[in-house]
Amino acid sequence: MDIFTNNLFDWIILISLLVGAAYAMKIIGQEKVTFRQDSYELRFGGLSFMIANWWTIVSQTESCMRFERTDTHYDWVATFTYFPDHGGKTLPQLLEDKLNLEGIEFDEDVVFETDSRVLFRDTAIQEYFQEVIRVEGKGTQNVINRIYYDIYFARPLEDKGYFIFESWSSVLSGSLEGPFFEETMAELSFLVEENDTPHP
Repeated sequence: MDIFTNNLFDWIILISLLVGAAYAMKIIGQEKVTFRQDSYELRFGGLSFMIANWWTIVSQTESCMRFERTDTHYDWVATFTYFPDHGGKTLPQLLEDKLNLEGIEFDEDVVFETDSRVLFRDTAIQEYFQEVIRVEGKGTQNVINRIYYDIYFARPLEDKGYFIFESWSSVLSGSLEGPFFEETMAELSFLVEENDTPHP
């Protein structure tokens, strides 16, 4: 009992941290269960996205949207960007340029996927994005910062442009928001009027 009373302040801090962690886990667990029903449709570049309602749009233009979690202190951001011209470069070259620009070097055990049938559930999207690269995993930015990075490069059929969809966070926050970002990308689709062709 003396140990408890002599370190009362330390015990209060410890109990507060445990209660806070339990509450955070409860909220995160509820988000995973309610993600689909609590999401809303967002259109960007002729595409339809299922967006978690706890993602906040912090900036928006015709060619770029940026999301953050403003309800928490998560070190996480996602961006959807459309570039109108690939400049004659292949998707691997564009990926290399992007990683060099951001100073990102992936660890060796990253997920690398180029099959649209694996990445997207909608068959029309699978056909539309016949060229796609996704790289996901831990890495280092600017030599010192450890990050969790998930990036998709996707080129539409008969289009000089391409999309980049990316989720960028600390390693811990990546494990929290990463599954929701992946689900958003897997559910990617578009609404097409009859006799209409989708285009960015």
